[in-house]
Amino acid sequence: MFPDDVRGLRRLFALLRITLGVLILATSADNLSKGLYSGGGIEGLFEYIFSKNGGPAFYRALIGSTILQAPAVFGAFQLVAEFLLGAGLLLGLFTPVAGLGAAVFFANLFLAYVGGQEWIWTYVLLTVSALVAALARSGREWGLDAWLLARRGEPRFAFFL
Repeated sequence: MFPDDVRGLRRLFALLRITLGVLILATSADNLSKGLYSGGGIEGLFEYIFSKNGGPAFYRALIGSTILQAPAVFGAFQLVAEFLLGAGLLLGLFTPVAGLGAAVFFANLFLAYVGGQEWIWTYVLLTVSALVAALARSGREWGLDAWLLARRGEPRFAFFL
């Protein structure tokens, strides 16, 4: 039972976008309260992921040669990035960019947990949902993208709104 009109579909996409924003912000707040965004927290997270789950060899090597070389810096970056992605999706601001960023974030989680004990298909569903929110321009309904569009018109680079 889906709406036949475009506005009804946009509202469904907006609901998906808002849900993803709330999910990212709530998870980020929980992670912050657990100290996950500190250097030790990041190291502990990847130690847990790799000991319980595995992840492909190339992914382990990539994480080891980048993130784990400066975990405190990455922890701060991760905190800010998750906040911006969650807020962008929740508020419908620059939704295509926020949605694609969230899709990359969720795809990263998929890679981290491949071959382990987690049910990885949750991350596939989240990745696809974020892509739908981005490509459907879901911020144009119940979002700040609609306000920007009305105020400034279609942007030169239409991808951003």
